[in-house]
Amino acid sequence: MRRKPEQLDAFGFKARWLADKNREAADAARVAYNFPPSVREDRVNYYLAEAAQWDAIADQAQHGETNCGGCD
Repeated sequence: MRRKPEQLDAFGFKARWLADKNREAADAARVAYNFPPSVREDRVNYYLAEAAQWDAIADQAQHGETNCGGCD
């Protein structure tokens, strides 16, 4: 059975929310002047990598499994 477009996908929605929060944390890490510049850049890269992972999970939840073994 196909999902209606207006139905909220709990897994995808939460993953997108977490990706957004990681992007916000990256923005905050850019201006965290209590860290040296190299550490700030490492923190920004970490948060952006986490956001990319959550986006990938949300994309997978949105598009579904390609081999789900018996679903429509």
